[in-house]
Amino acid sequence: MSGTSDPEHTPASERRLLDDQIAYYRARAPEYDAWWLRTGRFDRGGANNAAWHADVALVERAIVAMLDREAPSRVLEVACGTGLCTRHIAPRARHVTAVDASPEVIAINRGRVQAANVEYVQADLFAFEPQATYDLVFMGFWLSHVPSARFDAFFDMVRRALAPDGFAWFVDSAHDPTSHAVDHPTPDRHAGVVTRRLDDGREFRIVKVFWEPSTLTARLDACGFAADVAQTPRYFIYGSARPRYLSA
Repeated sequence: MSGTSDPEHTPASERRLLDDQIAYYRARAPEYDAWWLRTGRFDRGGANNAAWHADVALVERAIVAMLDREAPSRVLEVACGTGLCTRHIAPRARHVTAVDASPEVIAINRGRVQAANVEYVQADLFAFEPQATYDLVFMGFWLSHVPSARFDAFFDMVRRALAPDGFAWFVDSAHDPTSHAVDHPTPDRHAGVVTRRLDDGREFRIVKVFWEPSTLTARLDACGFAADVAQTPRYFIYGSARPRYLSA
């Protein structure tokens, strides 16, 4: 697209979109867990809820198995949210740096986890620069909110954050028509942007990229990471990304 003008993807329009994304997750903080728990507007009925909870259990087992196998001492958790993943990481690491742009979700995370070894940092993740190196960079439902134009720069930051032999691990949303709230239209798999509504009716536009294992593996390979990406039966993708270091 070199030489074309696309007002939806100019730096100014992208910044507005990212600011709207931060505002959305700040406003959504008190109702965020309804998505994970399948309550309120996210209750999709018995069969779909059972399938969701089965996929959640699979992902949580994968997180715990990874942490127990790899035994990371220092963990950087980006987009730590309300602590749904932090609660599994904190008991299995010596120190966790949990970063999020929303002070509202950080407050919920802190109350849920209540761990002295977790250091909370409020920061825009597209401006964040790690002050230490980590054995693990963990991303729970964050990669889908990274615009394509910022993907490479974000993983440059991840590489800088990793200690020798460190790696990244992620879990994120697959595209399924019953994943979102009942009053949300089914998102376009390829649009990269969705409109989200809160319980009070306010609407926000956010980045939402629905990665498939093969395309995410290829994109990470182009960034210099060897990835191993799996998918649950319906709702999630998850896996690891390890940097490839070129020999001198």
